[in-house]
Amino acid sequence: MTEQNAAPDADPCPTGMQLTPFDPEFRECPYAVLAKLRAAEPVHRDRQFDRVVLTRRADIEAVLADRSLAADPRKSRPGSFVRMAQIVDETYEPMMLNTDDPEHKRMRTLVAQAFNLRSVEAMRPRIAAVAGELLDGLAGRDRFDLIEAFAGPLPTIVIAEMLGVDPAEQKDFKRWSDALVNCLNPRRSPEQNAALAWSRENLGAFFRRIIAERRARRGSDLISALVAAEEGGEVLTEKEIVNTANLLLAAGNVTTTDLLGNAALALLRHPEQMARLRARPDLARNAIEEVLRYDPPVISTLRIAPEERSIGGVTVAPGQTIDFVILGAGHDPEVHADPERFDIERADTTHSAFGGGAHYCLGAPLARAEAQVAIPLLLARFPRLRLDPDHPPTRKVAPPFNGPSTLPVRVD
Repeated sequence: MTEQNAAPDADPCPTGMQLTPFDPEFRECPYAVLAKLRAAEPVHRDRQFDRVVLTRRADIEAVLADRSLAADPRKSRPGSFVRMAQIVDETYEPMMLNTDDPEHKRMRTLVAQAFNLRSVEAMRPRIAAVAGELLDGLAGRDRFDLIEAFAGPLPTIVIAEMLGVDPAEQKDFKRWSDALVNCLNPRRSPEQNAALAWSRENLGAFFRRIIAERRARRGSDLISALVAAEEGGEVLTEKEIVNTANLLLAAGNVTTTDLLGNAALALLRHPEQMARLRARPDLARNAIEEVLRYDPPVISTLRIAPEERSIGGVTVAPGQTIDFVILGAGHDPEVHADPERFDIERADTTHSAFGGGAHYCLGAPLARAEAQVAIPLLLARFPRLRLDPDHPPTRKVAPPFNGPSTLPVRVD
């Protein structure tokens, strides 16, 4: 890969806005766009957005593992893509996933004491119960939107219960958490800004009250565990607990909804795979890993180069954004034979859907558990589940997320 410009008569590489879901072609078929880019410029200098875009899995994994790269967007240079994507201004406060060591390591060590594989595995029976209740509520209907009725509410209810939200307050809690997602939208409207401010104010007050209650009297919920977390005399502050809870809502809920939506859509578009999973629910774990490879819930992740370096022959300047496209990693033909084929029994489902290195997603076990439990229950409940021919699914326009905004289905 070199930095030479393509010949004048060459088909130009997609770049800039063409590599975002704001572009209709990318939104509906990102893998074709990324395949074209990977073939021509696997390390691509995007001058419109001041970033270097990676689409090969080897390059992506190397960047993910590189602890010298920064995650805090305030360390990027003015005009860098990460500043635009994360709306960095004088009021910006990074969440844990956008902090660097030593602060990141301190917070992650403490949060991991509370939010770990053991606590998630203990939730599996409750996940199944919540999914069953949502499916019970669809009895007698011949069609519905799978996102609105199932994939959307399930993660919110589960995380609300893990946080110890009183059932009487869950309706308000869902409204606040739904609006909080706007914090990750780089093109917010004035109405969305107002909704975000409203959700932050209400959730902040709510969590501060719960934290005070748990300091006085511990429970078995996640907030109690975050309050109790201690390592070498270090503890989480009230603000850090609030920010962690907001992160679980803003990022965790959306990505799990998208994982559920992408899984259902892939199966609906490949009925032979859906029939295989319905007949063999034991394939659920591998099926979900294949979904994470084939159509992951996050488009890309960003890092900042603290000093000049070269990736694949392309120079990355100090403070410039490195954008590694997770959607591209799972479809790299150097890693996966026939990457466009969806196969729930694929032997190698290697993917980068949950990032890697120091910032590997803490919520990965919960997202996996919810999908592994919920999708087989959905298929078992509705043996005639199929896409609604009169209402095609739509894709969301909410980077960095990737998933359907609506998924109309019929079950009659």
